[in-house]
Amino acid sequence: SSGSNRESCGSRCSYDMDASKVQLLEALCHSQTRAREAENAAQRAHSEKEHIIKLFFKQAAHLFAYKQWFRLLQLENIYLQLKCKDNVVVPWEQLSVLFPWLSALGEQHRGLGNKKRKRESIQKHDFGKFAFAVAVGLSLAGAGLFLGWTLGWLLPTF
Repeated sequence: SSGSNRESCGSRCSYDMDASKVQLLEALCHSQTRAREAENAAQRAHSEKEHIIKLFFKQAAHLFAYKQWFRLLQLENIYLQLKCKDNVVVPWEQLSVLFPWLSALGEQHRGLGNKKRKRESIQKHDFGKFAFAVAVGLSLAGAGLFLGWTLGWLLPTF
């Protein structure tokens, strides 16, 4: 009777052990599935974040290029005004917006006497050359930055 008791207890214990193992395996399977889903969701979120960052920097580069292009057009306009007319007053207000360090220079030019004004007409042409040189330099720098940035997006990262 004690042998049959052991056999029935052994079969019941092994059945309980098998059931608990099955429950543990099912719980492990569900846990792994949830972990996989969470990992996929995290990967998608990371990809979306990277895509948004790329778009943001691309838009920032375009905005910078357009801003530089606008400044270049303003400088070309001023240069052409200086080149075409001899009695053009230098628009210091416009230039001080483009070049903040020129605001002090503009104040110096306003306070000049008659003798210095003759020299100023000679220096106008020098200033026009300077403005044109700066405009070309800014345009080349902006174009180089824009081209480099664009090629940086096209080439794969290592």
